[in-house]
Amino acid sequence: MKCIQIFRDGKMDELTISNKNYISKLSKLSKSRGINELVKIYSWKFEGYDICCYGWYDGDKFFENLHDLPHGGMSDFIEEDSSEKILYGDIFILKYHGTVLSDITISDYSVFYSDHFDNFSNYSSDNDDNIENIENIDNIENIENIECDDIVSTNNIIEEGDVIFDIENKDDLECDDYEY
Repeated sequence: MKCIQIFRDGKMDELTISNKNYISKLSKLSKSRGINELVKIYSWKFEGYDICCYGWYDGDKFFENLHDLPHGGMSDFIEEDSSEKILYGDIFILKYHGTVLSDITISDYSVFYSDHFDNFSNYSSDNDDNIENIENIDNIENIENIECDDIVSTNNIIEEGDVIFDIENKDDLECDDYEY
């Protein structure tokens, strides 16, 4: 079975191991570890498979793994999103079809990884008010010199053409031509 080892520095290597006692084998193959035992930390559904991350969720500061996991990983015991959780030591990526282990290569993982980041970047919440493809963002305190034609405001965001202004005080805006 092929799986992926992601070292603390973010570099990856493909491993070939047998299905028998693979967790203990992975633990022995790790060059860097966290505290306690190697465990399944997160899993993601992808194209009919479960992509699973095994590693250590606790450890010493100098053993943090630099790899950023994709968002939305499910965990049985960690509430923090997978994209925000710091892991320690080496981490391992395995792929399951049901309960059967399947091969995963670095190339496979890269497709999964890119897909999850593309889906996340295309996500738009109601609070964002669907602001996309912005060329310039300026954080300004004084907006007296802004022309007020076609300005739309939501919360503290003022949109004028391709420029988005994040204002600190809406009362500074002297326009009749904007919406909240």
